[in-house]
Amino acid sequence: MGILMAVQLDKDKASGFSYRVIEIDHLITKHEMGFDKPLALQYTTDHTVLLHEHAVINDHANENNRQRRNNPLTVAPASLFSPDHVGKVIYFSDGGMVVITEVFRTHYLRGFSGVVVGEILEPIKGASLNAEPMQSYDLLVKKEEPEGLIVTLQLKDLDPSQGFNLSHMGKAVVAPGFSSYLITGLLPSGSALAKPTMPALVLPLTSHRAGEWLLFHSAGLGSWGMKEGPCRHALQSLNGVRNNALVRINVREALNFTFKAFMSDYSLSMVYHKKFMRVVLTNPLAIRVTARHSWDDTNNHMLTLTAFSHLCKKATTTVMVYIPEASLLCRSSSFTFTLQNSCPEGLQIIYVSQQPISDHEWIYTDPVDHMDNKRLFNLPVNYRPPSQLGVSIPTTDNIYNADPSQPRPRQHYPISKDSGRYKQCAGKRSAEECGCTDGLKVSPLAINSDCRQRVLRLTFPVTDFNITLFLRRTNHADRPLCSPYFVTVTEVNNRTSWKVTGTHATPTMDRMRQYLKDSLENNLYNPEGLQISLYGSELFHFRISVIPGVVLCDLVEEVQIYVDEPPLAFPTQHLVNNMAAIILGGLLLFGFLLIYNGVAMPTKRSIKTLLKKRKPTISPTRTPTSTTIQQHE
Repeated sequence: MGILMAVQLDKDKASGFSYRVIEIDHLITKHEMGFDKPLALQYTTDHTVLLHEHAVINDHANENNRQRRNNPLTVAPASLFSPDHVGKVIYFSDGGMVVITEVFRTHYLRGFSGVVVGEILEPIKGASLNAEPMQSYDLLVKKEEPEGLIVTLQLKDLDPSQGFNLSHMGKAVVAPGFSSYLITGLLPSGSALAKPTMPALVLPLTSHRAGEWLLFHSAGLGSWGMKEGPCRHALQSLNGVRNNALVRINVREALNFTFKAFMSDYSLSMVYHKKFMRVVLTNPLAIRVTARHSWDDTNNHMLTLTAFSHLCKKATTTVMVYIPEASLLCRSSSFTFTLQNSCPEGLQIIYVSQQPISDHEWIYTDPVDHMDNKRLFNLPVNYRPPSQLGVSIPTTDNIYNADPSQPRPRQHYPISKDSGRYKQCAGKRSAEECGCTDGLKVSPLAINSDCRQRVLRLTFPVTDFNITLFLRRTNHADRPLCSPYFVTVTEVNNRTSWKVTGTHATPTMDRMRQYLKDSLENNLYNPEGLQISLYGSELFHFRISVIPGVVLCDLVEEVQIYVDEPPLAFPTQHLVNNMAAIILGGLLLFGFLLIYNGVAMPTKRSIKTLLKKRKPTISPTRTPTSTTIQQHE
């Protein structure tokens, strides 16, 4: 409730002021809220009562409208009770306390302006026989008009001088199980005029035996009052949700909140299966909230609220659970929290392979499959995947395993030289300055491609590869992504040698395709049974996005696959195959012709003999000049 402090001028203090703390609880307890109007007490059960607020209607102003004066539905003056009085305690001077549980500011009877429903905290005491000896006589109630708005009370076998007098004006005659009567006038015969609280229960002549009726004094101020009662209730949240908490709820998600109301003074509620708690919503159209009431074995009220987000738009509603009849002195009689229809904290979609690879394995080890094939591929430095123009002509701006200190490969054409942009390494001189953490190294997002060093490796051919997606949320278990979370699939580097070859087609998916065909650039698929076939080689980088209108945030996952050991690229493979076929065919034809013409086929011995033949020597040629010289000698 805070602290209330009184400040006043004080010349004796050094600061010139004196301070005094006022106890707010004391002020609340002492504050009197009663007013000067008679109350007609009426029992509904042995522990619940009705208190009818009397209202004087000026009939003289309506003498020309007799029908209005006799109309039982004539509107009475405004009631002095208000909804704020729920939980307040009415006490009577003769004894007894009633806590107000409901307030009705209009009354169906002419002559009463309102009525309150209350539970008896302490038994209400009527007048004693010594104070009112007339209670030992039978009471006759006469209803002369059919409406019964005014009846006559007459004591049987009692001297008129000992009957009703001025001291009884405003008092109520209470007969449990019947209508009560508020005394409003006197007759010379010792009888009284009274207003019944329920005229329909009054017969033309009704008799109440002695001991079946009592006089209650509640004529106005001094006979009854109204104050704040002691704390008797407590409210508890059973889901661990803190008071004034902000709870984010996803589209098409249902959340349950359970609360328990009990008597904090260890007493028991006198009403079986009583609903103590009420719920107030500030924006009931934003989120659908339903309430379910139950009770435990000790009659404690249990309230379960189910919040369901049925609209795909951002909205907020504040939910307040409170005990209306709880006292202001209670510290835990209300609970408030806010539901926000938005993207829940930590909501994302993730790809999980059939054989998951941990972050540690992804960075530091070389995991293999059941056939000892490596499952990860180390990308070259400054790698860029092929384009549809050719393997050696990259055109994408994404660079993988970036290192600004080393040259970029495949920079043979202007289109390749003009493309390719660093992101994490922009403006850096080396890979060490890029600040790539372990989290960035395992991130498959294109924005973190500079730090991506290793990717999932598959060998050619890749046919009907399963893309299994899960929906992940903080403090929740992962669950498979399914309808209506339809997705679109795109290749980040604009490669075209791939195709979605599998998805679980449903009527809902077909209708969504038809509905969104003009607004979506790509076809949508059901994430259940999603399969992709790859017809090219090297790196494929896929972005899988949930279509808009399903969730209030962008759910995107990216998958990188490196296709290794591909066949030779077209037309090299066909040329090699054709040349090999021509050479093999020529050799076979040449051998056939040699055999057909009787030519002996070369053997191993003949080949050796041929190789061992003596090579001829070469000497200078003799000339005539050289011969003459020799003769002279």
